[in-house]
Amino acid sequence: MGRIDKALRRSNVDAGQGTGAETPAAALSPWAVEQQEEPDRPEPKRAPVRWKGFDAAEAERLVVSTNAGPMLVEQFRSLAATLHRAQLEQPLKSVIVTSPSPGDGKSYVSVNLALTLSDSYRRRVLLIDADLRRPSLHLMFGVPNTWGLGDALTAKTDEKLATVPISETLTLLPAGRPEPNPLGGLSSGRMKRIVAEASSQFDWVIIDSPPVGVLADAHLVAETVDAAILVVRAGVTQFQDLQAAAESMGQDRILGIVLNAIDPAEIRGQGYYHQYYGSESGKR
Repeated sequence: MGRIDKALRRSNVDAGQGTGAETPAAALSPWAVEQQEEPDRPEPKRAPVRWKGFDAAEAERLVVSTNAGPMLVEQFRSLAATLHRAQLEQPLKSVIVTSPSPGDGKSYVSVNLALTLSDSYRRRVLLIDADLRRPSLHLMFGVPNTWGLGDALTAKTDEKLATVPISETLTLLPAGRPEPNPLGGLSSGRMKRIVAEASSQFDWVIIDSPPVGVLADAHLVAETVDAAILVVRAGVTQFQDLQAAAESMGQDRILGIVLNAIDPAEIRGQGYYHQYYGSESGKR
């Protein structure tokens, strides 16, 4: 039994299906976007956490929101399809999502990709917040961040990971309390074992890491995974920063580049989305 908590690995996806043919999506969506009336009181360090719904302020930018633009949804389905095809051609389960600079939107890409793979493709996904200096995924999902990856990496003994079940096919591993210097934990053998064990138990492991252009953290995380995705922000990310990030990561490790925050009017086929879905797509 691996250290990923057994009770949080429950899934109705047949393990024998592996990464083969897709299974039909459930008739009802497992997602519930709820308004959080008051912040939860801090929970005991090791108490299990129950997910109650996305943070209402963040939900509008997620593919599972009822108000999500069709273009946003389809672009992430296309990205997930690309990953799915790549997985059929090569050993590929663990992917980090990073960016050249802060503010490029890599955390939203990580979350939306994990949601798409788990909801549309019905794959078992573990989403890990490895941005240990400035964790944010717990805010999007509206869960406490009292224990997580960083705490497990610095514990004196191997610890079970305090994961949070989001749906039948998606599990979140928060970062835990912010750590000003996480390099020791990220470079440890324990980090490699965590990713390896997660890869053996989930169909996909998506890791949100710090920006590669300003911190060494992403390089350490990249050494534990199969591939990397770089996120750049339209009109903001400078080409030289992207080039430097790609060279520092190693171009052979980069699976692809995601152009984030582009004006929908600049996307080819924008009119098709409007006519097919019968609704106007806003800027995302």
